[in-house]
Amino acid sequence: MIYEIVNPSDAYTIVAADFEVATVACLLLGNGQYAFDPLEDGGEKVPLFLFGGADAWCRKRFGTGCETLVRRVILGRHESLAACLDSCLIGRLDARREYESALRLIETETNREQFRRERHDRRRSSLNDIGARAWKMAKNLREQTPAPLISAPPQVFSR
Repeated sequence: MIYEIVNPSDAYTIVAADFEVATVACLLLGNGQYAFDPLEDGGEKVPLFLFGGADAWCRKRFGTGCETLVRRVILGRHESLAACLDSCLIGRLDARREYESALRLIETETNREQFRRERHDRRRSSLNDIGARAWKMAKNLREQTPAPLISAPPQVFSR
């Protein structure tokens, strides 16, 4: 399922194997400050938790608290989570489709990675680099580093 990452910075999309992985990725990337809106029929939204409520929502939706859910996915499904985080791409759905078309024409993994980073840097306007943070966490999960997570910077919200 493809999701738009609802955040106060640049537009991003991300792909998750299922809703559980999407939820954990959303919690890790935004620490409650972001939501995931499904861009395909039948998808379920991961809501914003700016003012709390994430744990109660996880218990109702998954039968367990957020901390346990995150731990379960990191320990048991780290490759699915890493693939999801690695799919984080700046731009809306049309930009993702253009990117994926261009990527099919690039022959080597090294050149694909260079293209992704250069494209990302050209399009990014915010200091909050959600994509780079997601990619680093994906790398850390795959390498099973002791502390794979990177905290989201606090957003400033006012009334």
